[in-house]
Amino acid sequence: MGEKEILNLVGSYRSVFHNSDGEKVIADLRDFCAIDKQAGSALSHSEASYRNGMQDMFRYIEAICSND
Repeated sequence: MGEKEILNLVGSYRSVFHNSDGEKVIADLRDFCAIDKQAGSALSHSEASYRNGMQDMFRYIEAICSND
């Protein structure tokens, strides 16, 4: 993927998530992925892997949408 395509993709993410509906979706995804909650030691290896995958995807979206 070239630089222009990457910039277009980033612009698409931002246009989707940088509005009031997008902010609601981001907040729901943050809650669903349990970004702000401790997992504890009760999770099995597969449960922890699944949760880590969801959290990685959320962080990917959050990073793309950030202004940094």
